[in-house]
Amino acid sequence: MPVDVVLDGGWRVSASVLAVDDDHVELGPVDGPLALPGGLRWCPATITWKTKVGAGNRHGILIPSEEGRLVLHPHGKPLRIQRRRYVRVPAELTAAVIGENGRLITRTVDVSVGGMLVEDAEELSLSEEVRFALDLGTVTISGTGKVVRGTGDGARGLAFESLQGRAERALSRFIAERQRAMLRGEDDGPAG
Repeated sequence: MPVDVVLDGGWRVSASVLAVDDDHVELGPVDGPLALPGGLRWCPATITWKTKVGAGNRHGILIPSEEGRLVLHPHGKPLRIQRRRYVRVPAELTAAVIGENGRLITRTVDVSVGGMLVEDAEELSLSEEVRFALDLGTVTISGTGKVVRGTGDGARGLAFESLQGRAERALSRFIAERQRAMLRGEDDGPAG
């Protein structure tokens, strides 16, 4: 797997992951041997890699090893970074969607301030304009949206075009609370 290696001073190189263990990540060369600049014997560094929804990174101490390799001794757990415009959180919420082919009652897979992914929605067509209502538990929000993507298992991604009343604020609050619960480890699965 290719990764970018960035030293705290800004020096950057591409590498490939050779081995991963709980206490180290061994990095091999992509184009020639790997070595720390200026004869450094160790340096704080971060490795980053692409994921399906953005990027991940791992910070630690980088040490040269034999045969043109580097070893990162990580601190903490890997971080995932979303590159989407809005943060998504997993959530199983009841959603009613009204499109060209009638009304659909379904569940969300995830939500953000910009949209939601709903399951079992094969009847919704790409680019279809829809109206929706989403039950956040304490409040139900509504608005209009557009189907922007589909998955092989019948889920559909809806981008919100307008949210009624104070819906955006209520949704933002729901997402923030969900993120805090996930960070505290109180998340046993999608909220609903």
